[in-house]
Amino acid sequence: MSLLNVLSKSLWRQTSSPFINRAASIIYSKQPKSTFTLEREIPDFVVGTLETVVGTQNISTSLPVREQHGRDESHHVCTPPDVVVWPESTEQVSQVAKVCYDNNIPMIPFGTGTGLEGGAVGYKGGVTIDLTKMDEIVELNVDDFDVTVRPGVTRETLNNYIKDQGLWFPIDPGAHASVCGMCATSASGTNAVRYGTMRENVMNLEVVLADGSILHTAGPGKRSRKTSAGYNLTNLFVGSEGTLGIITQATVRLYGIPESMMSAVCSFETVKSAVDTVMQMMQCGIPMARIGNITLSLFNTTSVI
Repeated sequence: MSLLNVLSKSLWRQTSSPFINRAASIIYSKQPKSTFTLEREIPDFVVGTLETVVGTQNISTSLPVREQHGRDESHHVCTPPDVVVWPESTEQVSQVAKVCYDNNIPMIPFGTGTGLEGGAVGYKGGVTIDLTKMDEIVELNVDDFDVTVRPGVTRETLNNYIKDQGLWFPIDPGAHASVCGMCATSASGTNAVRYGTMRENVMNLEVVLADGSILHTAGPGKRSRKTSAGYNLTNLFVGSEGTLGIITQATVRLYGIPESMMSAVCSFETVKSAVDTVMQMMQCGIPMARIGNITLSLFNTTSVI
């Protein structure tokens, strides 16, 4: 089965789609908050099969664990999945996906739960795949300014690991997020003015598709910075919110730690004057690494950091 067939099938079969659809989450968010059933709707034989794949210690059907995985940092009501599993390898993720795909069971990838879009909410129940146990830093290439990580590695963990090499990963969404989760949501932050968003900093992804097949968007082990040859599959999955596949490995760009940095806070009477000042500074070629906007309604002023 071709990649396009797998992707189109996973999106078209919404009623039995293995992945939660972001558009569906927006529609549901406009509906009155509904209660969820405490009973599992997944057959016992499927739970047994999943237990065989990931091990007894890496699966849970208890309500507190399910509730913990039925929400993120968004405003959406908690809707827990039926089962939570903790795979420890890409092969286990692939096998879990095959079981769910064959039985028309939705899958919800879960990282650190810091998303703001409701992507971790299991509106149709299903299996939540918690990837936090896959926390290896696979390969660090100091000379090439890139690193390959598993989905359980957070940006803070990565920066602590590479700081002794004079490197850092600058994308900062303001949360204790996982790097692969940031790829899935195309995270950005106040550093985007200089370093761009995740879309500009991802070089390769390892993705488990809906049917369990494993895809490397730039080729196995590839770290090329050019994307002129072939389809740019990497940017197809960056920002896909888990609807096209489960990201199990990411290769991202690194940067040198700035030798020095200065901070300033400037207040303006209107938002327009603040925006105009920032534009003029950028047009003058003044290097800025971080820009943020704070509106103080109490004093009717706008500050740019």
